[in-house]
Amino acid sequence: MAKKEVFVPAMEGRACVVRRGETIRIIDVEGQQICDFTCFNLHNPQEKLSTGETVNFNFSTGIHVTVGSRFYSNVQNPMFEIIEDMAEGVHDLSFAPCSSAFYAKYMEDPTHRNCRDNLTEAVKPYGLRLIDVPDPVNLFQHSRPRADGTIDVQPAATKAGEYIALKALMDCIVAVSACPYDGEFEGKRPNGPKCTPLKIEFV
Repeated sequence: MAKKEVFVPAMEGRACVVRRGETIRIIDVEGQQICDFTCFNLHNPQEKLSTGETVNFNFSTGIHVTVGSRFYSNVQNPMFEIIEDMAEGVHDLSFAPCSSAFYAKYMEDPTHRNCRDNLTEAVKPYGLRLIDVPDPVNLFQHSRPRADGTIDVQPAATKAGEYIALKALMDCIVAVSACPYDGEFEGKRPNGPKCTPLKIEFV
């Protein structure tokens, strides 16, 4: 039985503290739901997740992170290690969180819920602002570069109840967003038929 759970409603964000040595599962409750995941050093939040450094320090696998891969900070320290991965490495390290500007440009709706605001709201109690929020690892997001440089986007990789398990390598603030993108990309829906909730489970 889980020690603690944090429920993340569809299209919303949540944050929590994860201590060094603790393991969390990010669970896709209903399936095909992208999770924008980011984290900060609890004791010095200016140290935070860097997707670029994560690629650098997983050089042999590049953008394919899975069991044994680590997420790195902007000062090259390991923050989390993947210890289970039911998505088998189908995660994205290239996209910034969706934002009000993104929805204004592509859907003409600047009021649409978005991951950048979700993550900002989630970390506000920790004294952090929009400018502090780094680009996330987009867990379960199925997007891969094609040979011509365009991006192939498919529905998220996970089925209901599947998860990724992450072990904390330092005391962290973790923030996640159940991505609110409910549009289509090349006729496909990255979050499946509808946006759905996530759960953070301490194990």
